[in-house]
Amino acid sequence: MLKKEFTQYPHHTDPYAKHRITDEELDFLYELQKEMNTQHTDMLTYPRIWIIQEPIKNYLDNVETDLRNDPDAVEYLSQIADGADLCIDCINMTTPQQLYRTIQNIIKNDHLEEQYQVELIHDYRVLIHGRNTLGENGEIVWNTSLDKIERNGMLTIVEWVMEYTHHHAELRYYTKELYQRPGIFFLTYKDGVRYLQKNADKYDKDVKLIETSPMDLFTDCSPEIKKLFDILHTVDFSKKNRKVYISGKITNTEDYQERFDVAARELLAQGYEVVNPAYEGTKLENASYEDYMRLSFQLLKDCDIIYMLKGWETSPGANQEFGYALAKAMEIRFEK
Repeated sequence: MLKKEFTQYPHHTDPYAKHRITDEELDFLYELQKEMNTQHTDMLTYPRIWIIQEPIKNYLDNVETDLRNDPDAVEYLSQIADGADLCIDCINMTTPQQLYRTIQNIIKNDHLEEQYQVELIHDYRVLIHGRNTLGENGEIVWNTSLDKIERNGMLTIVEWVMEYTHHHAELRYYTKELYQRPGIFFLTYKDGVRYLQKNADKYDKDVKLIETSPMDLFTDCSPEIKKLFDILHTVDFSKKNRKVYISGKITNTEDYQERFDVAARELLAQGYEVVNPAYEGTKLENASYEDYMRLSFQLLKDCDIIYMLKGWETSPGANQEFGYALAKAMEIRFEK
């Protein structure tokens, strides 16, 4: 059997502009790593992701609950089913508001007598006629769904519609099966919770998040995916990975050492690695101005941020450093 040859696609030019990592990006990675490494887990899965699992309704086919014909069948279905949807004229009633409007339209359009405008579910505020609980501003207070309505309450609606109107009503019985939603996963449980809270109307009330591995979800897990997870779990994303170069006026400035030292202590306290050229320059002996500048640029090229002290504008050396930082698209900060 011949070995299958895969088509070799040529690489194209990288279209993405690059920048040095920012504090905001480091903060994001740091918080993501903290959550990934400290969140509660139920299994020893690695790499770990979170996916959505929800029960889906598997409707029992060809089921109609005409109580006048076969009440025994209804009782049997009630025992084997996980639930039932109330359906009127082939439309599922999903909210109390929809049920209320549907029944009121039936009463109005069929010109039913007052005696048939009855309360169908007295315990759950879903009334066909008459009173309902009122809110502070006089609006009708509804339950958010029909899930809490007792089964016999829904059967009462079915009986009423079938007995007194020409409309058709039934309970569509179903069993629930666990289903894993494809196409979406989360790196942290907390992120999954935020998503489900934002999209609560799209999912079953019993939806949950379960942890799994990309190896389980996608059959196999490439070395690149595992390496990426290793990086997210183990690389130090604190700000000490970012080097800050202090730039300012030194020549003819008597207190420059003190000013550079104060700035260095403040930046160190914020978590940065600090490069202080005023201190590094003291290590040179019999050095010329050009020697100091060569050292400065050698230090500056390995830094992520340049921090300009007040008065830097009057320093030729600091202006050169500022121009270099601009050319290299470094992050530039100024002393307040």
